[in-house]
Amino acid sequence: MAVLLLWFPIWNFFFPPPPRPVQPDTTTVAETTAVMPETLAAPPPPPVMAAADTTTLTQNQPERLITVDTRNLRVAISSIGGNVKQVVLKNYLTEDADQVRMLAQYNELEWARYGALTLGYVDQMAPFNAYSFQVDGDSVILNKQDSTVTITFTYVAPDSATVVKRYTFHYEEYLFNLTVNITEPQKLGVGQGLTIGWFAPLEPTEADLNQDRGKLGGFFGMGGEFDYFSKLKNGGLKQVATGPVDWVATRTKYFTAVVLAQTEPGREVVVVGSQVSRMDAFGKPVSWPLFGAGLTYNNPEKVTSFDFDIYTGPLDYDKLSGMGQGLSHLVDLGWKFFRPFAIAILWLFTNMFKLIGNYGIVIIVFSVLMKVVFWPLSLKSAKSMYKMKEIQPKLQEIKEKHKNDPSKLNQETMKAYKEFGVNPFGSCLPMLIQMPIFFALYAVLSNTIELRGAYFAFWITDLSRPDPSGKYLFGFGVLPIIMGISMFFQQKMTVTDPKQKMMVYMMPVIFTFIFRNLASGLVLYWAMFSIIGIFEQWMVMRHIKAEKEARRSA
Repeated sequence: MAVLLLWFPIWNFFFPPPPRPVQPDTTTVAETTAVMPETLAAPPPPPVMAAADTTTLTQNQPERLITVDTRNLRVAISSIGGNVKQVVLKNYLTEDADQVRMLAQYNELEWARYGALTLGYVDQMAPFNAYSFQVDGDSVILNKQDSTVTITFTYVAPDSATVVKRYTFHYEEYLFNLTVNITEPQKLGVGQGLTIGWFAPLEPTEADLNQDRGKLGGFFGMGGEFDYFSKLKNGGLKQVATGPVDWVATRTKYFTAVVLAQTEPGREVVVVGSQVSRMDAFGKPVSWPLFGAGLTYNNPEKVTSFDFDIYTGPLDYDKLSGMGQGLSHLVDLGWKFFRPFAIAILWLFTNMFKLIGNYGIVIIVFSVLMKVVFWPLSLKSAKSMYKMKEIQPKLQEIKEKHKNDPSKLNQETMKAYKEFGVNPFGSCLPMLIQMPIFFALYAVLSNTIELRGAYFAFWITDLSRPDPSGKYLFGFGVLPIIMGISMFFQQKMTVTDPKQKMMVYMMPVIFTFIFRNLASGLVLYWAMFSIIGIFEQWMVMRHIKAEKEARRSA
């Protein structure tokens, strides 16, 4: 097993394969610039839906970007279509110390080319998304005194059909509001149905693209149930589900964009996906999935109006849970059977942080607490292992005596267990009871926004990322090495069966190899758990020795 795990990574480290040539890709990813100019050249006219009459559409005008700064957000809305072109999260940084920018431009994708909060039907964008809207309002920076602002974008077709998109922003919130008013939807090409959603793919925010890749998809709440589509087939996805849709969302590992229906639920949800090629941190091309999700209202009335709440911000469990409608399920806290444990651990972590102020120390304190809570189980497990060691000569004698009579062998073995007061599963059951805690803790330490960018001490400046010292030590950071050494000594004290001696050497090596690329917070917990386990094992052996001497003296 060790050979299979270690051979190819070690071989590739010393003899790396030649870099693959970068193949030109027809789908390009154009990164948004850091500057949000007041005017931009208008985009080319889009392919027009068959139901639309191009003579009713006004001509393009130069694009104007309206930016609204709140305490947490900087949102840029275009006069072309009245669509959101960029959302900047001012309180969160990337590895390059830039503020997190949620969107990029994907001009080759029909469903994504106009930004977020576009209008259309299913995945077909209405032609007016590419035309100029009148703007009532200007760029603004909100403060505590002027805490709310409304910007209105209006499109009037020559036949008097209208689209009005009214955005309201709040100083303290990651949430803003959108009201959509439409008259004569049939004349605008959306008479069969109106779809609004977040069809602008979110940008990865982590240096390692794999951290974000596994979290991508189109998510929705339907009739109180949480669901999602995330599997591309032949590089694409178009999935429609019918039912009362409360909200739709896309997400990365730590951030999300959610569209919540306020006036009435949507009648259908549509999730679309595509695949592009982009460069990872090492300059290698990788396939990258893009997703969008929207709510559809079938057969809108001649004069129709819808209200939405738009959340663009961190995957903060408390914030999303407070919004209701099952939005907290967007936070990946593991398998549903372990999720309640993860929620409890996260609550404990956040409240301990309020007192301690350092998540690294919180993890250490939590490790100690877990050892204290599970001390009776650990003691019981150790006693069971010790009794199993004592009973081995008796079991071997029974085996030799009844080796040709399996029924008698089993009967005498169980009799011996009862005589010595041994439960053969006694050493395993305590670990099984602890498993939900371990899996839940893994989810919390690996996926929660609280650990992202959390400083511990010395070189560990981000508990959500692998130990950075690994790049100087052949890929193995100092913290994983400490964890491996502590595991070795713990295993050496625990394993007494000569047949299992190899595990003393193999398990620390395997775990060090596996943990070298995991979040530092998780490695810190396991290292502390092992270090405390050494002292725990010492205390257990003292306890067993004291009981043994007491029995002798009695």
